[in-house]
Amino acid sequence: MRFGKFIPELLFDSAERMRDRPALMVNRGDGTLDVKTYSQLREDVIRLSSFIQRTGFKAGDHIALLGNNSMEWATAYFAIQAAGCVVVPLDAAQKPIELRHIIHHSDSVAIFLAQKYNSVLSDESGDHFPQLPRFALEHINTLIKTEENPLSPRLPDDENFPAVIIYTSGTTGSPKGVVLTHRNIISDIAALVPMFPFTQADNFLSVLPVHHAFEATGGFLAPIAIGCGICYARALRAKEILEDISACDATIMLGVPLLFEKFYSGILRAVEKKGKVAKSVFGTAMRITGLLDSMFGGRAGKAINRKFRQKAGFKNMWLMISGGAAIRPEIVEFFNHLGITFVQGYGLTETSPVIAVNPPDRNKPSSVGPAIAGVELKIGNPDENGVGEILVRGNPVFLQYYKNEEATREAFTEDGWFRTGDLGKIDDDGYLYILGRAKNLIVTKGGKNVYPEEIEEKINESEFVLESMVIGVRRGGAEEPFAIIVPNYDVIDEKISAGISDEQLQNLFRQIVDDVNRRMASYKRIKGFRIQSEEFPKTSTKKIKRYMFTGDEINVN
Repeated sequence: MRFGKFIPELLFDSAERMRDRPALMVNRGDGTLDVKTYSQLREDVIRLSSFIQRTGFKAGDHIALLGNNSMEWATAYFAIQAAGCVVVPLDAAQKPIELRHIIHHSDSVAIFLAQKYNSVLSDESGDHFPQLPRFALEHINTLIKTEENPLSPRLPDDENFPAVIIYTSGTTGSPKGVVLTHRNIISDIAALVPMFPFTQADNFLSVLPVHHAFEATGGFLAPIAIGCGICYARALRAKEILEDISACDATIMLGVPLLFEKFYSGILRAVEKKGKVAKSVFGTAMRITGLLDSMFGGRAGKAINRKFRQKAGFKNMWLMISGGAAIRPEIVEFFNHLGITFVQGYGLTETSPVIAVNPPDRNKPSSVGPAIAGVELKIGNPDENGVGEILVRGNPVFLQYYKNEEATREAFTEDGWFRTGDLGKIDDDGYLYILGRAKNLIVTKGGKNVYPEEIEEKINESEFVLESMVIGVRRGGAEEPFAIIVPNYDVIDEKISAGISDEQLQNLFRQIVDDVNRRMASYKRIKGFRIQSEEFPKTSTKKIKRYMFTGDEINVN
């Protein structure tokens, strides 16, 4: 499949091929759908683009976009680019003061926003942007109707023209504006689409925030380029997600590990509640599937576990893609044995974002897969185990950080490789394995490297753990691993006691930590832990804001 040079052409080309095919959908809540077809979406985009041009915005102007996943958000995104302008998608989960900083820093000359976020622009202290034109997403249909004789789209002359400026989500505490060009994003889509047997009959369920690069490229622009339907999930709660899957007959979903882990644990709990017979039948079916898959390299679960998939709410779901962080291999294997192709990939906002993904027919559950077409990967300064910083080069790699030449220079090696800041290794088949962020690395007194994410993965295997974080604490001039653990009180209440005492809780997690330590090399063992009742603060894509936690205040002596 060939794509145009500019992002709006993805929509225009698909609309030529399938005028009446639903492009965007929303479950009304009763199982029926609000639908916008490809021809309707194209017409709305052209008219709103005309409005933007007639209002006086120049080619190259930056226009901010703030709102939750919706048909209006998608329409505004395409229209801004079709008017030759640059989209600045904002993260609605950020605090107003952070969003105001981004609007100023990005030099945005206007904003399209959902009305519930008006407080970002003006609050009790006054209007922070008195000269900034603002357009309510809820009212864009009125703007569209004013354009009876719309101007033609004003596409750029050069595919290296900026398409979006995406501000990093703040896991480091200092968001930077990542400038991605039309070429960056389209080259990523062109490499991803041939890897999977997508068809125009597929429907994507859009769960992740679409302002984020992973969902924008993989769950929004790629489906539009293919001619698939997109259904916007109403909420991140499992009940609503399953209802939305049923309403739109979703076949594909992108997500982060936390979402898939909840599905995984929810299915296991539901089976267990059915009793010993149901648990035995399900376990036997999954074991048979795993055995057949390992012997013949097939997908036995698609037929054997059809009824289990239907009962779990995944009737016609055939593909799940996990990104944003590493996921436990047993979860990948579980869904594959259930009959759903489940793969994980890897990327960053700066790489548009996907740079590696597992091919569905050659899936390695503990890996994020080989580099996609047009991308080169290598390990910088590998140690004796082949571990080092992951370096990337290729068409999807970003242009620059907006108005930050120093950060841009620091992001690249002298010979032009992008420094991801992630540690990994590459096997003999070219598959990449992520070991964690370089800045999270714990170096022991003996000079050994400890990767916190590896320990967290083992802690999180316990059903009594909701989430955990391992940090380095100082003792005697060196660092040692220390765990902060958030209990899963729902499971504890159900399986142990709703009135568990603090001492019993402490003993429970001491046993869990001891079990993890028995399976780890001595230098990786957790030297102490504490229990935290509240979940960790996270970005809108459910990444823990690790920079908010340090070992400085923890005494392990």
